[in-house]
Order: sequence, then structure tokens, then C-alpha cells
Amino acid sequence: MYYRRTLEKTITDAVQTFPACFVTGPRQSGKTTLLKYMFSEKADFVSLEEQDTRLWAKEDPRDFLESHRQPLIIDEIQYVPDLLTYIKRKIDDNRIPGQWLLTGSHQFTMMKNISESLAGPGGCYPSPSL
Repeated sequence: MYYRRTLEKTITDAVQTFPACFVTGPRQSGKTTLLKYMFSEKADFVSLEEQDTRLWAKEDPRDFLESHRQPLIIDEIQYVPDLLTYIKRKIDDNRIPGQWLLTGSHQFTMMKNISESLAGPGGCYPSPSL
């Protein structure tokens, strides 16, 4: 059963403006469920929690990103933080709103990487209040 969240409106508004949206929060708080519920009909989904997928993203980030259509939900981005620089490059080349939907555990170092990689007009950073 899915429980509606007040964060849905914030995310809906953000993806109409920003190319990337990062949803962060503690493990098992519903980040993935929220984005899948909101975007599963129009977005591809990939989880970096799976070791083989993570290895692919680390070893060949360009191929990894090119192999998925946008909009793309990338779950657990903290496992491959270097992927953010490649996403930023794609955003710089094509600023279409709502193309990158990212989730990740709430970790200080990850937040620093997110803010450095997607700062300014590149993204939104809502944290779920579940």
C-alpha cells in the first residue's frame, strides 16, 4: 500500500524546473517507493545497490548513462558518487527539466558531492519527511 506524501508536490514542481532532483533520507524511509510511484510510467529505473550494476557505472560511466533513457531514476547514487560529474556534463549539454531523479542515503559526504556537482540551477534536493 502506498501512502501519499506532502513531498510529492515539491518534487512535481521541481522536476518542471530543474534537470536533476535528489531525494535523500535515511534507509527504508520510502525514497525509492516515492519516485517509482510518481515516475514509473515515464522514467527508467536503475539501482546502484546491485554490485554488477555498480561496477558497470564505475568502470564505464558514459556507457552506463547512455544505455538508459531519460528521465532516469538512479537509486542509491552514494555507491557511485563519481557518476555525478558525468550527469552534470549531460545537464550542461542539455538542460531539459526532470531528466535525472536520484536517491541516496543521507550522508554528509554524499551531500557535499551532490551540492558540488549539481549546485545552482542544476538540481533540487528535497529530503522526505515521512
